[in-house]
Amino acid sequence: MATQSLKASQKKRKQAAAVATRRFETHDELLADMNKFRQETLATPGAAKQFLIDAGLVTKAGKPKQLIRD
Repeated sequence: MATQSLKASQKKRKQAAAVATRRFETHDELLADMNKFRQETLATPGAAKQFLIDAGLVTKAGKPKQLIRD
């Protein structure tokens, strides 16, 4: 059991390391990039729904997930 969790954590670390980081020369470049992402995300209802699914806020059926337990 411990071996499986070790392998899983190693896999997660490799995936996290594979994510490319971007650097911006100016604050305006960063804001422009963020604005472009916002426009792409809100371009269609499907794109907005996919963003919420990827963020873990809604299910694939579009129903909100319960994030806080009572």
